[in-house]
Amino acid sequence: MQKKKFISIYLVFVILCILITVYQCGQVTEKFGEELYGIATDDTIELDEDTEVAAEFVLKEEELRGVSVKFQTEEKFDAEKMKAQLYDGETDELLAEDTVVLKYERIQNKDGGSFIYFSLPQKQAKDKNVRLVFSMDGKVKVKPSLVVSKNAVNSSKLKNGNKDSDKNLVFKTRYFLGESRNYGAVAANGIYLCALGTLLFFFAYKRKNQRHSENEKACGKKRFMEQKFIWKRSLQPVMGRRDYIILFFMLAFVGFYLIYVYRFGVSSAIKENSYFFLKKMYALFGILVLAASAVICSCCMRKQLPVEKAFVPVGLCLGILFSLVICLDTVPDEPSHVDTAYALSNEILRIPESGKPGYIFKRVEDIDSDAEERQSLDVENYKWMYQKRFWTAEDETLAECSVRSNLGNGGKIYYLPQALGISIGRILGLGMLPVMMLGRFFSLICYIILVYSAIRKVPVGKLTLFLIGILPISLQQAASMSYDGMINGIAMLYLAYNVYAFYGGRRLEVSDIAVIALTGSLMATVKGGTYIPLCLLPLMLLWTRKDLLKEEKISIVSIVGLFIFTFAKDRLIGTLSTLSVSQGAAIGGAKSKEVYTFGYLLRRPVRLIGLYVNTIHEQGSEQLRNLFGGNLAWRDINIDWYLVIFLIILILLSCIRQGKEKYIPRLDKAYMGVLALGSFGLIELSMLLVWTPVTYNYITGAQGRYFIPFLFLILLCLRNSFFTVKKNIERQIMLLFCVTDLLIVLQVVLIALE
Repeated sequence: MQKKKFISIYLVFVILCILITVYQCGQVTEKFGEELYGIATDDTIELDEDTEVAAEFVLKEEELRGVSVKFQTEEKFDAEKMKAQLYDGETDELLAEDTVVLKYERIQNKDGGSFIYFSLPQKQAKDKNVRLVFSMDGKVKVKPSLVVSKNAVNSSKLKNGNKDSDKNLVFKTRYFLGESRNYGAVAANGIYLCALGTLLFFFAYKRKNQRHSENEKACGKKRFMEQKFIWKRSLQPVMGRRDYIILFFMLAFVGFYLIYVYRFGVSSAIKENSYFFLKKMYALFGILVLAASAVICSCCMRKQLPVEKAFVPVGLCLGILFSLVICLDTVPDEPSHVDTAYALSNEILRIPESGKPGYIFKRVEDIDSDAEERQSLDVENYKWMYQKRFWTAEDETLAECSVRSNLGNGGKIYYLPQALGISIGRILGLGMLPVMMLGRFFSLICYIILVYSAIRKVPVGKLTLFLIGILPISLQQAASMSYDGMINGIAMLYLAYNVYAFYGGRRLEVSDIAVIALTGSLMATVKGGTYIPLCLLPLMLLWTRKDLLKEEKISIVSIVGLFIFTFAKDRLIGTLSTLSVSQGAAIGGAKSKEVYTFGYLLRRPVRLIGLYVNTIHEQGSEQLRNLFGGNLAWRDINIDWYLVIFLIILILLSCIRQGKEKYIPRLDKAYMGVLALGSFGLIELSMLLVWTPVTYNYITGAQGRYFIPFLFLILLCLRNSFFTVKKNIERQIMLLFCVTDLLIVLQVVLIALE
């Protein structure tokens, strides 16, 4: 009877997968192609009322939809209008023209520039000689500068007014290539869904036939009741006299540092530049810091409260403080993360898409065209926050504006919490800053839930995972619009469930397999697949668990195969195209310069090894500093080294085994170390191929925060039987780490005000 029930449910699942796949195959999508003229950013031509810039070239396809031209500007546009006209190169007939209001255009790469799209439809255009003319329409107060390049992918002829130029205008043509049904991608998604479901059904059916599963279920229920009792008991006030003394000294120490920051930061800023608004802001902030200190101290010193449950209030308090002191748009790439989350919010709220590529509809209230100018955290950012503090929106009219999407590095799921927060804020009619802060808050909440679940599940290194979760850089990313918080949380959950499978001492349940499969699939595709080595971690079960059942072995091998399939269907084509680029055609980095290619490095392996060695020498200390929170905001807030070193010492102390805690064999450590090293190598290689100019002899662009997803593996490798601690000091380590975090929060304010 049980067998028939399982088969029936499984058949229903397969039929649903087939129906979903067939429905998606019926969806028609439009295909577009682009041709790039001019590549690197070598120079600019400034446009004003009397200047015209023209480019002559040949159209490559039958139907032209539009043209994007690369531009730069040092100031925020006002009411300037830029016009593009397309002429027939032989008859000089005007074929199409479009005018764009520059007010809602934004420079998204200050060194390289950004693209403005002009709609210039033209059918039967293949092999037609045309002339593209750019000029300003009306009065010009802020002048845009068009980007030109010494090199070009496709040939074009540039004219600046009546003068010919030997350089190339950097622009892209966009062609409509027809409609298509993406059968390959849809079929791959259907196979993935069906394979995942088959794996879980197979494991569930086999486990159901094991008699001990019922006993484990009963034990699990008993453990749940015990945890529930511990939770209730932990809520009781059990602080003793010693704890109150510690709380008093902690509040006194933090209060002293608050006064120090006020004396040498806030007071000086008020006297020198009359920033009187800082008094109110800092007074409220000081109250929040003292309240957070009291909550943190009571949670860390309460031994009855499990580590994972202490993480929730501690992470929430510290995360909110980091979100307040590190302003909007000052986290790395946050403007583009805001755009991506906002576009997903539009989908949630059923707002139609823009017909222009690289554009979406935003409330006029939310259009932040000078976001890139606020990347450097300083007192002007706090002034901007004070001015934008109003709760209600002034203008909710939708307007088309340019954006930059980050979906190429990760899926929509990584932006779902931020998008939900933005959507709720828009529904409530909140102002721009409250809406974005709500998005940040939802991101923080989701991160805390993921890390809490990871700490609760992991049988070894709970304290270490706790400290990684509240690293300054971890909290900064989690309490921002960045997708890094979700990536780090999912990675910690994935590693925790794997470590539980290795050393938990219990049979794997269907829920364990499901979590490992889902989180591992997400890790396989994010950031170009640089974390794919971590997806081989479940194979450790084949030798760590001697009592492994046949169905468990099959499930583990199938999961790893599923990870590889997920990477192949989502990232393989893009990865191969990156690796096959010929030298001289690859452009990247902040200044759009020629970068290394895989073919070049393959022919020069010694050069590749030298680049890695030089990177460790040139960038090692900087990446280590960034990993442990020494470079915050847009890496321009440099925390004192003594605080960073203290955090490192505390994390290393957390790696020391306590009493009879589980010992990790050397073979397991070696395997975990190889996987972590593999991810490190792929991260550096990806930065080498997309960011490092060929003139550099070391890899640039990699940041320490990229290593957080596998930091736990590295720290597990440091655990040994040589050093052990007989007395439990985890509560003291937790408290000292949190106090250091609070000092770093205050130091961020002090440095920003300076």
